[in-house]
Amino acid sequence: MKKWIYSWMFLATVVFSGWTCQKTEDQAPGFDMLFEREFSIPAGIGVFDVHHFQLKNISSDWDRYLQELGKTGDQITRVVNGQASIGGTFGDADLSIIDRISVRVYDEANPNDWVEIAYRDPAPLNTGNVLPLIPSLADVKRFFEKPRFSVDVVIWLRGTTLDQSDVRLSLTMRSVF
Repeated sequence: MKKWIYSWMFLATVVFSGWTCQKTEDQAPGFDMLFEREFSIPAGIGVFDVHHFQLKNISSDWDRYLQELGKTGDQITRVVNGQASIGGTFGDADLSIIDRISVRVYDEANPNDWVEIAYRDPAPLNTGNVLPLIPSLADVKRFFEKPRFSVDVVIWLRGTTLDQSDVRLSLTMRSVF
């Protein structure tokens, strides 16, 4: 009987210690690059179209980040999205009108060559003023190592917008050594 109790206590200890440990194998060394861009979702657009909001000619600051850390571009193995969100600039945007959203990075010289870096499909109904996006795991180093890149925010709506909403796209791109 004692062996059975000790076995269960040992198993419980192993399970609970596994839940409380800090996993560090997916936290590779690197640095974050922060980007914020504002745009407006106009009043009167509806559900029957896909709406593209192109944010062009964004400075990547790639060389500045590398110089500050004393690294070279060859030492960076990949660039992935760490965090993304879209939120009202003045705290008054109702983003529950958004049904689906896709954030895509592309090179302005070739707009057909794009990679999705964040999305939300479907978007929650009660988002309020901030809609957190799900980062993709796609490597987009080839876009961010150039001096400039562009972003296409693609939005599908649930209904017709009644007011203009000034919003801010916030991206945290993670460069991994």
